[in-house]
Parts: sequence; structure tokens; C-alpha cells
Amino acid sequence: MANKDVTEYLIAKVKAEGLLDGYKRARKPKPPKQTDDTYLKAGYRILEETGALPKEIELKKAIADQYEKLNAAETPEQREEEFRKLAELQMVLGVEQDARRKFYTD
Repeated sequence: MANKDVTEYLIAKVKAEGLLDGYKRARKPKPPKQTDDTYLKAGYRILEETGALPKEIELKKAIADQYEKLNAAETPEQREEEFRKLAELQMVLGVEQDARRKFYTD
């Protein structure tokens, strides 16, 4: 038997006999502190796995893609067109974020 197994066996035996009932440190440890950010990240991960990303996240991805297109533009006309598309996506993202803030604060 490994040391870990022996230790776990002895702890289980002492608990079963009730010898730790009054011991202060016998309580279960507290779970790690959860923040709103933790829940938000978990929610986004679940949504992404199910293929149901919020509009804001889709727009952020589209903006990142548009930056790449803007950087790849070769002519001033192409650059202007890609910049216009980028500005439009950023505006839509701003509207979405304002709507979310308003929804959660009202």
C-alpha cells in the first residue's frame, strides 16, 4: 500500500469513528471565489460550444477579420472600402454594447 493510500484509509477510519466531529478544521474547504467574470466566461464558452454566440462576440470576430482585410488591401480604393466596412462593424458593435448595458441596468 502506498503512503497516500494508507493516509486516506486512516483519515476515512477516523471520520467513520466520529473522532473529527468537533474538530474545527474538519470542515470542507471553501470553493474558490467566483466572480461575475468567471460566470460570464463560462457562459460564453457554453454558447460557443453550442454554436450560439452572442451578436457582440460575432461582431468582435468580424472586426478582427476586417482588420486583416484592411491590412491586406493593396490599392487606396480597396483600403478605403475595407476601412468603411470596419467602421460600420465597429458602429454596430457599439450599438449592441449600448443595448446590452441598457438592458442590464434598467
